[in-house]
Amino acid sequence: MLTDPREAYDRWPGHVEALGPVFRGTRRVVRDGGTFYLAELHPTRQFGGTQAHFEDEATGETVVIDACAHPVSEFVSAGVEAGFSVRGMGEWRADSDEHPRLLTIRFDMEPHAAGS
Repeated sequence: MLTDPREAYDRWPGHVEALGPVFRGTRRVVRDGGTFYLAELHPTRQFGGTQAHFEDEATGETVVIDACAHPVSEFVSAGVEAGFSVRGMGEWRADSDEHPRLLTIRFDMEPHAAGS
């Protein structure tokens, strides 16, 4: 298990520019009737200049994670185009937040009828 965020970040290939391949790949592994739950830094924060970051405990340095901002519609469209149905969305904020902090979307894969 990784406990150092920098180690996890060093292994991460980068933020996703094209959402379609991610959703299509997810569709291949989610069974009919299954659920895919997405949680992302809310686009309003990203478009406002906020990016995910962490503090390196060893150096005290703030490490900003590169990001590709996507509007909510791109997440929804990519999921629907991959064959998912949107079953719920949430915009999560702390009491002190002016704008939502996180976007969550629940995508479900409908069971296919026999013979389809």
